[in-house]
Amino acid sequence: MKKVMMLAVLTSASLAANAAQLPFSANDLGIGERFSTGTHGAGIQAMGKDIGARRHVSDNNWPWKKNNAVDGKVLDNHVIYNKPFYAMADGTVVGCWRNAPENVPGSSHPDLVAKRFAGGGNHLWILQNDGSYALYAHATPGSIPKEICPHDAALFSGTQGPYASPDIDPSVKVSNGAKIKAGQMLGRVGNSGSSSGPHLHVHVEKDGKPVPMKFDRGLTRSFGGQTASLSKSWTRVAGNTLPEGDILFWPHRPIGNYTFKGTPGVEYQTFFDHMTDSGMMPDLITCKSSGKTYDTTWSPWKGSWISHHGMSAEQAAAKHKTYVAQGFKRTSSYTCGSVTVAVWKK
Repeated sequence: MKKVMMLAVLTSASLAANAAQLPFSANDLGIGERFSTGTHGAGIQAMGKDIGARRHVSDNNWPWKKNNAVDGKVLDNHVIYNKPFYAMADGTVVGCWRNAPENVPGSSHPDLVAKRFAGGGNHLWILQNDGSYALYAHATPGSIPKEICPHDAALFSGTQGPYASPDIDPSVKVSNGAKIKAGQMLGRVGNSGSSSGPHLHVHVEKDGKPVPMKFDRGLTRSFGGQTASLSKSWTRVAGNTLPEGDILFWPHRPIGNYTFKGTPGVEYQTFFDHMTDSGMMPDLITCKSSGKTYDTTWSPWKGSWISHHGMSAEQAAAKHKTYVAQGFKRTSSYTCGSVTVAVWKK
């Protein structure tokens, strides 16, 4: 069993300056689900992302549908459909639309073709506090709250355009718009506007140029060849942009208290990295069947702590002696069969 050690070096102060939050929360994912994205096109949206979601059946089978047998033309059959999305950074709403109709996947709504609403469909333009503009596009009808988007009509009274930079349609502009805080729920993922299948489009631009989106937290993994493991080689974003190419990503969870049961031992290292990356620390860890599964409780990160799992009795005794000498106190220890898991704090 692979051993884990985590020293308390991640604090709110250590997060990358000026890095934004990913526009999704891990709390909205089902068991085995992860968000997915790839390299975007050129032009002003070159640094943008079209984000969907997949569910793990096996490492070589990550369908985008909730069930392989369901009809892909039914919006609610898509894993990503209706998942909430959140503000990446503080800012002010400067443009929006909230009640445009949705497309049937694979086709365009006739009123989109007639330019009776914008290509973003139900969308938000937010002027972020750093002077850049962020676009969140293709939401479900009515999911963007009225208090942050005053436009209630389904269609424009005229037709769209012409655009300036940023390309906010005149019909969707907002004066004295709502103030937005990072992490605030903005709407739910849909298939409105120029979208052939449910996804969230996000990009940031400033002075007519694309802006890289750097994120403070989250884990990523290559999804090349549509293959990925839940347990191996997940990498912390840690203030960087999401990698180019096809990837899966696991966003952070909001700070809070959590209980999880039955985490498979082969996935525990990545799960542990995910929780600590989210700013939590383990309070109680137990295991079953010599580490085949783990039950855990977590709370917001505080002070210094260390945790190991998969230890033999001899390793556990040696670690305990070392950490007590360093001023730590063992607050959780559990042995199941041949392995021990423990937490030390000070």
